[in-house]
Amino acid sequence: MDKKELTEWIIFLVILFLIWSHVNVVVSNSMYPVLKRGDLVIVENAGLEFNPKDVKVGDIVIYNAHWPAYEDIIFKIDERLGERNILYIFSEGNLEAKYLGNLNSKLGIFKVFNLSVPQLYEKPVIHRVRDKVQFLGKDYLIIKGDNNPIYDPELVSLSQIRQRVVTINGYPLVIPYVGYLSIYAKEYWYLIVLGIALYYLYNYLRGRK
Repeated sequence: MDKKELTEWIIFLVILFLIWSHVNVVVSNSMYPVLKRGDLVIVENAGLEFNPKDVKVGDIVIYNAHWPAYEDIIFKIDERLGERNILYIFSEGNLEAKYLGNLNSKLGIFKVFNLSVPQLYEKPVIHRVRDKVQFLGKDYLIIKGDNNPIYDPELVSLSQIRQRVVTINGYPLVIPYVGYLSIYAKEYWYLIVLGIALYYLYNYLRGRK
């Protein structure tokens, strides 16, 4: 590879990185009908292109959620307490739920618990900000999927915000269906690996003839 080809490859990879860092794949219908599974949304990145403190109610954000890994535990706690308006702040430690107090929001009154878990797992979730609140002297967000009947069970700190969906006149910038390429690649990665292996095996055997 000569210097010109190397330069072209570097430019290509930089452009590819810039594009990929400004898109996000919608993997469920929790934001239907605004966002649908398989949509590719245009986003801006926290810390570089916007300050999480500037996030407004109504913004659609991508945040690092801890609750998807512990839905069973959350369900058991909610069921035992007979409450639905419970929000959790996650921390790492021995498995324990500790009541921290009530949170008064324009959405209602929530009971807030600290849920300590042995290991914090993160999963990106793309949902809408429904309220900005303060609890114990810290800023948090209450978030919900438009198509979900309840709020996300996590009281989300500003540090968990990764990206914000870019909108024009209130409408998110969306490329329909393109995200299915990423979804299927993750779901059927073994078929892709098998296909690549068969391709190289075929070329190898053909070259020996």
